[in-house]
Amino acid sequence: MCRSGLAVAVLGGSGWLSMLSPGLEHLLHQPFAAVRAESLAEVFHLYTEGGDRVLQPHEVPIVRASRGEVVEDATVTVRAPGQPVRHLRVNATPIVGLDGEQQGAWAVITDVTSLVAAARGELNRSMAETVNHNLRTPLTTILGHAELLIDQQDEFPPGAARSLEAVWRAGHHLKDVVTSISEWIDLAYPSEGEGEAVDFAEYVDRKVHP
Repeated sequence: MCRSGLAVAVLGGSGWLSMLSPGLEHLLHQPFAAVRAESLAEVFHLYTEGGDRVLQPHEVPIVRASRGEVVEDATVTVRAPGQPVRHLRVNATPIVGLDGEQQGAWAVITDVTSLVAAARGELNRSMAETVNHNLRTPLTTILGHAELLIDQQDEFPPGAARSLEAVWRAGHHLKDVVTSISEWIDLAYPSEGEGEAVDFAEYVDRKVHP
């Protein structure tokens, strides 16, 4: 497996990391070191899929496998200082001796950073377009009817007039958001395929809260 270039790790039955293949050393940018299972996440900078926190020792896929679990397609984020963020897909399996006793685990790791980035980009685009299309038509209808009612607000009780004004203000605020989304789509996904992608949430927040 090592000679094939696969990124493989082995955790021994004693609870210590006993092997990193050359492919995994290259992927992690770290040489092999005997590390206890409890310290794997800290030493190798292993975070949750979203990258928001360091994995707890019991959450590390190869540790889970050493306890008898077969782990399939777990995604781990590596956030090592001074290195680009990477996303790894981990498949881990227990190692069982002839006597049926647990003797550690081994894991095969694949770099899926580009796949995760592409999936997130498509998700952002799909979400933005869905919000844009699904909000624009009903919002136009709401504002149109609100405008008709505003022309007759002198006939309404004071409480109803204030509520109508609140609906009108909120509708226009929402319209600003939808407009920002449309502009973001044009910037992030120009029809000619040119331009630089931008962060959807950051862009909308900047437009709505300048």
